[in-house]
Amino acid sequence: MHFRPSWLGTLCLACTLALLSGCAVLDKTAGTRLIERHAPGDYSGVIAIREDAGSSLVVRASGLAVREQAQEHTRDTRFMTGSVTKWISAVTVLRLADMGKLDLDAPIARHLPELPAASGAVTLRQLLSNRSGVPNGLQEALRKDQSIRHLEIGPVAGALRFGGGALNARPGEKWDYSVTNWLLVAAVVERAGNRPFTDVVEELVLAPARTRDTGFAGSDDEEAVGMAVAYDASGTRKTPPTPPMVVASGTLYSTAADLVAIADAVYRTPLLSDKARKELMTIQVASEDYALGGRVRTIATGKSTRALAWESGVSGGYKTLLAYDPRDGRAVVLLNNTDMQQADQGRIAIALFNAM
Repeated sequence: MHFRPSWLGTLCLACTLALLSGCAVLDKTAGTRLIERHAPGDYSGVIAIREDAGSSLVVRASGLAVREQAQEHTRDTRFMTGSVTKWISAVTVLRLADMGKLDLDAPIARHLPELPAASGAVTLRQLLSNRSGVPNGLQEALRKDQSIRHLEIGPVAGALRFGGGALNARPGEKWDYSVTNWLLVAAVVERAGNRPFTDVVEELVLAPARTRDTGFAGSDDEEAVGMAVAYDASGTRKTPPTPPMVVASGTLYSTAADLVAIADAVYRTPLLSDKARKELMTIQVASEDYALGGRVRTIATGKSTRALAWESGVSGGYKTLLAYDPRDGRAVVLLNNTDMQQADQGRIAIALFNAM
C-alpha cells in the first residue's frame, strides 16, 4: 500500500483555503453529540459531519478496526471505499475531457481500436452511467473460473479480454451495473493519459485535493498499518481480492477527511470546469438516481431540498457513504467495517443532514 504525504497539487488552492477558513458553527462537542444521537450504539467505524465549507469537520471514531488485536478506530483509519472509486474515476475522465484528451460522446474505439466494432462504438458517457450494452464478460468468466479473481493483468488487457462480447442491449438503453464497464473506462484513461490509470488519478485528482491517506489497494493491504479490517455479521473477515484490472471500479482506500477534501476540490475549486461539474450532477438514469460514476439524491431538509452528490460503496464488509451538498459544502461521511446495510447508512446520513 502506498501512503503519500500531503503535498501541494497542480492547482492554486488559495480559493479552497479561503472557503475552508472561518469559525465552525457546529463545534466539536456539539457535533460529536449529534453523531452519537443518530448513530447506533454498536457502530464500528468513522462518522464525520460538516455544517458547511466554512466549518470544521467533526469526526467520531468508535469500535474496533482490527478485532484480533483490539485495535480501535481513529479519525485517520483507512477504509476500502468500494464504488466511491467509480465517482473518482468519473472525475478523472472529466478532467481529461476538460484538457481535450477525451470526449464523453465519442466512440471508445478512438482509444481502443482493438475492440470489436460493436463494443468499440460505445461512448464514455454510456460506460460512466452503466448503460453501454456491453455484457459483463468478467462476471461471466468468474462463474466458470474463480481463479480469475487473482489474475494480475492491468485494465487494458482486462478490457480487451473481457469487454468485447456481443452487446446485450442497444447502447444507452439498458442499465447494467457491470464491472466490465469500468474495465473499459480504465483502459481508455490509460491510453489517453499514456500511463497507468493509478498515476493519472493521482496526478489529476488526488494530488490537487491534497489527500494524505488515499490510494489504490493491493492484495496485501488488509494487513497494512492504519487500515481497518472488514468483518461480516459473524465476525469473520470479509475482504475481497483487488485484481489490478478492476482498479477503476472499487479498489480505492481513503479516510473521512480525505473524501471530504476530494469533494471540496471537485465542487469548490477550479479542478473541473463548470460544464464538467454539471455533467457530474446530471442524472442519466432516473430510476437509479445515477449520474456519471455515482448518484445524485435529493432530500428534504426543513423547508428546503438539497441535491446531494451521493457516493456509496461496498467492498466485502466495508460500507462507505459520502453525501455532499455542492452548494455549501455540507457533508456527511460514514465508513463502516462490519458489513452494515447501505439503507441504514443512508438513514443515518439523512438524519444528520436534517439535524444540522
